[in-house]
Amino acid sequence: MTADFEAFLKDVLSPMIDHPEALRIEVREAGKKREVMIFAEQADRGRIIGKSGRMISSLRTLVQAAGEKHGLLVNLELFDEDDKDRLRRPRADHPASSTEA
Repeated sequence: MTADFEAFLKDVLSPMIDHPEALRIEVREAGKKREVMIFAEQADRGRIIGKSGRMISSLRTLVQAAGEKHGLLVNLELFDEDDKDRLRRPRADHPASSTEA
C-alpha cells in the first residue's frame, strides 16, 4: 500500500480555501522519489502557506513522514495555477554537453 498524497492534501486543504474547485494536486514519480505539487488560485496561496510559512511547513513534514513510512523521498511544492504551463515545458537547466576542453 502506498501513500495517497493527493487525497490527503485535498481532504486537508479543501475546507480551508475559498476556491476548492481549483485545487489540483499532481504527484510525479521517479523511483523512490515523489514530487508533490499543489496548484491553487493565487487568492488561496496565503492560506496554504500560513502565518510565517507554518502551514506549508507542516504539510511538508506530514507528507515526508508518510513517504518515509513507505520508503519514499517526498518533496512538496506550492504553485500558482498560472505556473502549470511553465512546469509542463521541458527543463532547459541541463545544457547539452560541450566540446570545450
